[in-house]
Amino acid sequence: MPAPSKPAPSACPGQAPQAIPRRWWLVALALIVAGALLHGSPWNQAAMLWGNGLGLLPDGVWAGLTLLAFGWSALILVSVADRGVEGGRAVLLAFLLGGGLAQALKLWFAQPRPGLVLPEGALHFIGSPVLNSPAMPSGHALAAFSIATLWVCLLRRDGRPLWLRALAWALGALMALSRVAVGAHWPADILVGAGLGVAVAALGWQLQSRWLRQGIWMSVWVALAVELLGALAAFTAREGYPQAEALQWALGLAALASAGWRLATWLGQRRARG
Repeated sequence: MPAPSKPAPSACPGQAPQAIPRRWWLVALALIVAGALLHGSPWNQAAMLWGNGLGLLPDGVWAGLTLLAFGWSALILVSVADRGVEGGRAVLLAFLLGGGLAQALKLWFAQPRPGLVLPEGALHFIGSPVLNSPAMPSGHALAAFSIATLWVCLLRRDGRPLWLRALAWALGALMALSRVAVGAHWPADILVGAGLGVAVAALGWQLQSRWLRQGIWMSVWVALAVELLGALAAFTAREGYPQAEALQWALGLAALASAGWRLATWLGQRRARG
């Protein structure tokens, strides 16, 4: 009688993770190049007006989607999705890499926001209009595609079905597109931010899975700190989207619940070891 087959290593949390597919890097590059080509062209303004005026979803839904794409939301959404520690480690690295890169590029391009360029009344704003900070690239699109990329990394690691991975990519795309819907970003900003989000998340996953596998990086404390930091931001940040205030509180509570579970599990294991 043949021995029962064992699951593939990539389907088991804690095993050697799958490598990032090469096509992901090509997709990231294609998005960045497409955004760079669109940047400054008349098509950028036309696409902004068209996308902002579509009104495919209610304002409250767009506000909720854009709230999910804040940096602190990324910390919560990825870490809470993983009962291990890889998600927390990877999203922390992506947060640090992506945040620094986005701010440096914003200062470099100094692209004004749509609300400062287009005629008054041309845009439908949701929440408090974002006008004063530079536009290119979209930090929210970067965070949205970092979230989606890391979700898919976790789903691939655990051997989850393809439809769940497709759903993760689709939700990331909606979070990024919400920045056009709320009147905050040009389409070019979103394309570049999306490409950077895939790249920094893939790099963060590779860093944590291949090189940072010793010492404190392997402990529960990294994921615990990530979730507590996300909860603190969720309860204190004033993001300018009152339509999504309940969602913001729900994210904070989810982060606290996950952090409490991690701490209780760690204490239980410590007691069991004597």
